[in-house]
Amino acid sequence: QVVWLNLSASSQYPFLASAPQRCGSLSRVMSDDDDFFDGDEDRPVPLLCGDESYQSLPAEDFENSRAEGVVAFAQGVGLGPLGSIGPQQQQSGGLWAAWSDAASKGGKPLDFGFLMPGGSAGKEEEGEMSDVDAGTSMGAPSETQAKKRAREAAAGATADVAASTPVEPESQNTTCTVSQPCIPPPPCPPRRPTKRYFGKVPGEDRGSGAMDPPAVRTDIFSWMHCPNGEASEEVLSLLREENAYAEACQQHLEPFRESLYKEMMGHQRENDESLISLSVGGYGYFTRHSAGKSYQMHFRRKAVDGGSGWGNEEFVLDENVIAVDPETGSQRPYCSVLGPNHNPSHTLFAYGTDFAGNDSYTLHVRPFGTEQPNPYPQIAIKDTDGSVHWSLSGDCFYYVELDSEFRQYRMKCHVLGRDPSGAEDPTLFEESDRKYSLNASQTSCRRYLVITAMSAETMENHMLDLNHPEAGLRRVSPRQFGHQCGVDHRSGWLYLLTNKDGVKDSKLCRAPLGALPDIPLDTWEDVWVPPAGTKLDGHDCFGSFIALSGREQGQCRIFVHGYGEAGGPALHSVTFPDVAAHTGRVLTPRGAQAARATFSAGLDSNNIFDTKVLRYKYSSFTVAGLVYEYDVMSREHRLLRRDQVPSFDPDLYRAERITTPGRRVPISMVYRKDIHPQGLAGGPFPLLLTGYGAYGACQDPDFCGNRLSLLDRGVVYAVVHVRGGGEFGAEWHENGKNLKVKNRFADFVEAAETLISLRVTTPDRLAAWGTSSGGLLVTASVNLRPDLFRAVLLEVPFCDALNTMSDPSIPLTVAEWEEIGNPNEREYFYYMSEYSPYENLRIEAYPAALATACLNDSMVGYWEPLKYVSKLRALKTDSRPVLLQTNFHAGHGAASDRYQSQRESAFHFAFLLDQLGLAAVPLLRGSRV
Repeated sequence: QVVWLNLSASSQYPFLASAPQRCGSLSRVMSDDDDFFDGDEDRPVPLLCGDESYQSLPAEDFENSRAEGVVAFAQGVGLGPLGSIGPQQQQSGGLWAAWSDAASKGGKPLDFGFLMPGGSAGKEEEGEMSDVDAGTSMGAPSETQAKKRAREAAAGATADVAASTPVEPESQNTTCTVSQPCIPPPPCPPRRPTKRYFGKVPGEDRGSGAMDPPAVRTDIFSWMHCPNGEASEEVLSLLREENAYAEACQQHLEPFRESLYKEMMGHQRENDESLISLSVGGYGYFTRHSAGKSYQMHFRRKAVDGGSGWGNEEFVLDENVIAVDPETGSQRPYCSVLGPNHNPSHTLFAYGTDFAGNDSYTLHVRPFGTEQPNPYPQIAIKDTDGSVHWSLSGDCFYYVELDSEFRQYRMKCHVLGRDPSGAEDPTLFEESDRKYSLNASQTSCRRYLVITAMSAETMENHMLDLNHPEAGLRRVSPRQFGHQCGVDHRSGWLYLLTNKDGVKDSKLCRAPLGALPDIPLDTWEDVWVPPAGTKLDGHDCFGSFIALSGREQGQCRIFVHGYGEAGGPALHSVTFPDVAAHTGRVLTPRGAQAARATFSAGLDSNNIFDTKVLRYKYSSFTVAGLVYEYDVMSREHRLLRRDQVPSFDPDLYRAERITTPGRRVPISMVYRKDIHPQGLAGGPFPLLLTGYGAYGACQDPDFCGNRLSLLDRGVVYAVVHVRGGGEFGAEWHENGKNLKVKNRFADFVEAAETLISLRVTTPDRLAAWGTSSGGLLVTASVNLRPDLFRAVLLEVPFCDALNTMSDPSIPLTVAEWEEIGNPNEREYFYYMSEYSPYENLRIEAYPAALATACLNDSMVGYWEPLKYVSKLRALKTDSRPVLLQTNFHAGHGAASDRYQSQRESAFHFAFLLDQLGLAAVPLLRGSRV
């Protein structure tokens, strides 16, 4: 295991000054025997340095954190610069002796292989790297001789060295302990060094800018990613072993988990019914949950008395029945249903089923009414995204097909009565560029089908007149990189939400429908150009007004815009009646801080085109979901539904948003008002910090009943709105993507530092939580500052970014290149090498960690958290637990069964609360369960 050194700090650490020459001694030209070179001696010479291998040195002034990483690598085990180590340490042997011995050998690289079983300091690579015996495994941290030597070296260091060594905080857990002999050793997967190539590879499309020759790295756990993403029996066995180890380590929390589960279920209505939603044709559809049943049921009612009342209830579909395997009679481990989507006459409906969790749905068609025989029982169109759009005649429907990488790439039409498998269905549109995926929608008037090909940067729209489908698709405007546009229609005009003319946060334009196809952009008329600080995200055209969803100074907004016709509404923003009044400040142990109220709002289901009322939803950290009907002319609100949350008193909680002083990053917080007699000023308190920061997605404050189990134990819950999200418009998003991804981590770290400096919390009481791309945020931030956190919860974390983004065979990778970058290109390779969490783990103390994986996840492969926890265990110097829990039957969204989902949440929260020392702490007074 050889560490590559780019020593920008060599003047400070003189004993390392000659390291580049030593690494240079390993340079060689790949031979004819190598995998994909033909012996052309004119090709650039790759630099190979064991585990850290690159094509060439970075460009001048290019930031590279490796030098700092090497220093931290040494300090993490009690090592430091040679000049700062006294004679006693230099003579003490152990780890320091191995380090200094390797450093003194001018003809050899610095080799940290002695940290691994079978490794040796200063071992020089001869020719091709030899394969490590398949049976060689990473020893358990508590048993490995290398770890013993590391701890002995750290223990023998003098005060100045020990001061730089992370100290394990005293355990906060005073309850539910289990004697160590009861816990088995952690899984010890074998290390099998495998070459990973970054750049041009024969037979693979790795982008037009791929490095040639490629850079090479060695990954000892690459074997965990099996071909085609299908886990081998060895990997499955390892995942089962990880589950057993996680369960054993958390066995002492089983009573606490059960208590948490009952609490969480106590904040839910097991018998619940959704608000009925009226559709064109006179029917209203709704869903119902029943106690003891894992999935919802679907019903409808006929509108009567001109829409002022409803007829008798009619059964439509029971997902609990679909979830039962007809062959075994038992419930399937996973079941997701999309739909039902009714035809215009409300006589048939289509729905999609996914029994694997990979978001690949099979479409079916049924008639309404249980007494009606199904005329199309054989329809089973596989590999779709589950969406359905009916023709106006109802004799056919349109759907989107998935390719082998689960990309939405082909728009097809199924005519009822033809081949039920869909194999003969004609194709309307096919997207060959793997950076793009397709989305289908209908205009608000229901007449036009809109097919949108979209990448992270660009959109292209095609329209089909459902009155005259034989006319075919017509493109709205030619594809132009960076141009994004949404389309709706009203009375012969297209209303377009576009970022053209440099308006990054979008403006509203219009163009005549008759100008199709390829309407020149310079002919589009501006309808509304919002002021600075206002972002538009979507729009829906109605008969007499346009509703636009967006943001203003970071807060959710709904705007109403007329058509400039007599009797229409004037442009205005909807005022939400439930926004809590706020004093404008919050008291902390370090004084008053500016603050503001927080909430989430957006358009709800609005299916009727000719209307003057708009339905929207509203929630916040302290307000359960509300649905309002808003009259756009009188501007009056009528409450239609309030989510009922048992055992919840909103008056016990307070929510607000503060901003960090340096990078101006918003932090939304919620906590119990009676957390202390002085409120938040009585800190520090245990705190759970979370964030996302990717794809321009917004993480707005909303209500979650499960969160009450944290708040009622005195935990402060905080969301960091880091760059990369869309809370403050396109620029906020752009400053956290591609070559600015590191801004996300800097934002998250500063948020943690701010909350600590304000004494709202302390490092030993601070935990972090990240899901998917939020897992990238948390793991990369922890690598930067592991000392800030006591524990982390990583749900399906995107933590192997460098390797995943280099492999175009992994689903969705190519589409991500415009969002996060392509490490097959030189600049992105170096940049991502500096932050990719898996690559940047080092020998140091780390927070306790619980990671989760889902075997059928098509967005984050199960191997990413598996590799991460395996490497983390091998390198970390503390005894805090590192656990992995895998769901063998689900995809990215975890369990589909609502009861099983709650049990998973209870497992996760029990881990966090135990690490924060709260497993036996009673609920705050006044809590309801």
